[in-house]
Amino acid sequence: MHFKQTFGTLFCLLFLHPLFASQNVDFAFFQDKPQSLAKDFYIYEYLQSDRVTPKEATMLFGMVHTMNLRFFHLFAKKMENPEFQKISYCMDLDITRLMKEDDACLNIGINSAKLTSLPKSQLANIKSRLSPNTPLLKLFPIMESDNVYESALKSDAQTFLTLYTGSISAYKLAHFNQNILPKAFLDSLSLSPKFNAMVYSTVQNDKLDMVQKSLLYVTPSLHVNAKSLFYLGLNALKYHENNKAIAFFEQSIERAKKQEEKDRALFWQYLISNNASYLQKLSQSSDINIYSLFALETLSLPLHNVVSPHLEGTHPYFEVSDPFAWIEIMQRVYHMSAQETEIFAQSFKYANTLPHYSYLMERATRYSKHYYPIPYPEEIADYSTHRQALMLAIARQESRFLPSVVSTSYALGMMQFMPFVARDIAKKEKLEDFNIAAMFNPKVAYLFGNIHLNFLERNLISPLFVAYAYNGGIGFTKRHLQAGAFSAGMYEPFWSMETMINEESREYGKKVLANYVVYRHLLGDDVSIKNLFEKLLIPSASDRFRN
Repeated sequence: MHFKQTFGTLFCLLFLHPLFASQNVDFAFFQDKPQSLAKDFYIYEYLQSDRVTPKEATMLFGMVHTMNLRFFHLFAKKMENPEFQKISYCMDLDITRLMKEDDACLNIGINSAKLTSLPKSQLANIKSRLSPNTPLLKLFPIMESDNVYESALKSDAQTFLTLYTGSISAYKLAHFNQNILPKAFLDSLSLSPKFNAMVYSTVQNDKLDMVQKSLLYVTPSLHVNAKSLFYLGLNALKYHENNKAIAFFEQSIERAKKQEEKDRALFWQYLISNNASYLQKLSQSSDINIYSLFALETLSLPLHNVVSPHLEGTHPYFEVSDPFAWIEIMQRVYHMSAQETEIFAQSFKYANTLPHYSYLMERATRYSKHYYPIPYPEEIADYSTHRQALMLAIARQESRFLPSVVSTSYALGMMQFMPFVARDIAKKEKLEDFNIAAMFNPKVAYLFGNIHLNFLERNLISPLFVAYAYNGGIGFTKRHLQAGAFSAGMYEPFWSMETMINEESREYGKKVLANYVVYRHLLGDDVSIKNLFEKLLIPSASDRFRN
């Protein structure tokens, strides 16, 4: 009852605030707003209303900061522009429907995946209808040949890689997984940056075992990046080539641009060899991640480079819930030196702008210091330490606690709720006249975050799995676990943590887990990352979910 009363009182107060007073944004609203993701979000919301006119939609099109397909389709629907409408229509057609359209539509909608889903008998018809300038025409001599594999080996590297990386999985399996690819050919492929996409998609697809075995023998050129070299190392481990794996990991370290990439490869060198020297190197990392935390715990060393400032007072004029206020600040910061940024950060040294201060200070130190603030602690004080740490871990990864940020997918606020999720929660909580802009208020963000985590933790047993679900959805997470991930086996649970196909959720989960360990420490309730790893290995799939 106390929670419901607090919730209702909060929303009554919120809707009296000018920022949240009305959701009826009109065209004039956009005239003085800077181009930004926040403006894109409001444009997207406005375009979905019945009152927008074709003329307004056309003018708004020129105000967009970042265009995406979803946005484009909405503009095409609202603008009286036949060309845009046709592009939008044709792009979404599957190959069967696309072939029934005119040639112009076919050329708009065709791509390598759709092309490789066709039987060979239909290629001639498609070929005759394609524009002479389309790059796809280079694929036809290979695809029309009697032996696609042999023909592909005779093609140039760019054509091969375009076909391989763009084709559907069934096509790869049918034509490229029959024999070991020659080493000299693979070495020539590695001279192209596109080879990185080939490595990643192949190592992630266990059906392509012959191509995977081929990759054991490649000598990577300088165009092969740290990520691909890491996955070449995992691939070597799969086929018990430990020495090759260590060599690939070493190359990954040499080419890594990010400290976390180096730490990941070092960690796997340790797993293979059990050589403590790798742990010593890891413990000296300038980054905080699951790998460096493991090393510090194993060697009984303290956390370092962690800053968790505590501030007091209220900023005299900065409105933390205004999505355009922070944009204006960052437009100034982009042109500042590190010293100037640090000086400027002092103007945000207040409790309500702790996230902004921390963000600027971390930027000023060139990320040599890692800021783990605990902003608005009074809003989560009644939660368990575990829940506080989990919420803080997610919020830090989602938004660095900045209350008014908008993502490229229009996730909103500190906890980065997608509008449809926020509206669903508001409906279930019977919040009438809910204004989506309320998600820019830290109190609302924490409240909605707690509700959502209640749901996720009713179903999932680990902070890592909860993080996967928070990012990728609970349905995706359950399917991933039910498919056999985190079963007992060599190098588990780390193998499953590195090979999840959804890269965004995979990396997100690792970062949230590291944040969780740090926040448990800051809240005075240390947790062992080793124990967290061990608890990921559950005997049966059904035990990975709560009843």
